[in-house]
Amino acid sequence: MEKKHLYKGYEITVQLECVRAVTREFTYGPASGYVAVVSVCTVDPRRPIGMPVRLVAEGNHVFGSEDDALTAGVRAAQHAIDTKAAP
Repeated sequence: MEKKHLYKGYEITVQLECVRAVTREFTYGPASGYVAVVSVCTVDPRRPIGMPVRLVAEGNHVFGSEDDALTAGVRAAQHAIDTKAAP
């Protein structure tokens, strides 16, 4: 899943990487959570700002739902943009 969001002249893209449980019974088990891959680009012309960042929840745990991962990714990018734009 992917979510794009425009914010203060930047395009935020959050892609989800599914993390699967590996057990003795399954080599490719059900989804256990998600990692948000966040990237920020200028809009016109379209140029990346830094490298994509893989974001996990507090305590180095994966996000429990797609919505949590997408929301956290967008908020983290907005914070980075606001910090970069600050004097």
